[in-house]
Amino acid sequence: MLQLPHYFSLKDKLKHYHQQLIVFWSSLNLAQRCYFLAILCSILYLKSDTPSTTLITAITTLVLVAMISEFWPKFTQIWDSLPGKAVILLFYGFVANYSLVQASGEVNNIAGVSAEHLPYTHNFAVLLSVPVWFFITSLVVLLIIQFTIPIYIFILLLLRPFGLHTIWHAPNYRFAIITGLIRFGAGLFLLVQLALLSTYTGALKEVSKTVTNITNGLETDLIVNIQDPKAQEKTSALKENPELARTLSELDAKNDALSQRATAYEQKITNILSHFIFDHEADLYSRCDHTKGSRIIELNDYEILEIIRHNATENTHYTYQVKPCISAAIGHQFKPQKKP
Repeated sequence: MLQLPHYFSLKDKLKHYHQQLIVFWSSLNLAQRCYFLAILCSILYLKSDTPSTTLITAITTLVLVAMISEFWPKFTQIWDSLPGKAVILLFYGFVANYSLVQASGEVNNIAGVSAEHLPYTHNFAVLLSVPVWFFITSLVVLLIIQFTIPIYIFILLLLRPFGLHTIWHAPNYRFAIITGLIRFGAGLFLLVQLALLSTYTGALKEVSKTVTNITNGLETDLIVNIQDPKAQEKTSALKENPELARTLSELDAKNDALSQRATAYEQKITNILSHFIFDHEADLYSRCDHTKGSRIIELNDYEILEIIRHNATENTHYTYQVKPCISAAIGHQFKPQKKP
């Protein structure tokens, strides 16, 4: 009988906490709720003994939904203004231009002729390269946003004593500073996950080459490569420190693995485009003579690109050869002469 009031007291407390949790949850917007759930999943991940891919995927998805829900209204506001349209179109123009150039180079490397002779394959290659360029530019934008968030939090802290920190948000927006700090950490987490995904798939090799070329192009001719006078000291330091040498060796091994993934990704794209050229772009029948079983693309009135498929046990590959067009009206001088 003596524990009964205590039991009701505990029940009342639990009911009170439950009501407070409902009020707290109702006061949050979609992004804040996603951040809150992501924090709970992070706690579960840290408490678990074995790494859980499901929890990492859940955290990444929640953070991605939160950031999209926050920045999409800002994006639409920027798009409604004329300067905003100019900046966004410039951004997508950059992506489209380099996607066209990269796709043209890929088609030329495969077929050995200009991509203008294979317009459908060129368009297909553009569709394959646009997501990669959009991915890397999104990483850059996310990185820029990460640099602006600390400035945003600092301005909020300066305006807070004057009661002006709420002018950037709706009247019912709560926990602006705490949400900003969580957003900063969540953005870093998302940036790391996207970078790991891109390096694991090897899809950004061509993009990294382009970025490196742009960076090198911005360098002036006044920069002179001078041999590092401490190179010998570094070499001797590695000899004296086996642990450091082992670490550098592991990093080299990881770089080799990433390079192999990038090569595998390029090979997959090459195979996809090669199959597309032979099965869809090239013609089976033509006015020009060609090898039986091959397919051709007419480059002009006098030349053709002959494509032959070789079905091997391990993989299928193709050979491409530019030949003269031998038809009923032209090209008879290129026919092999029959031996008498």
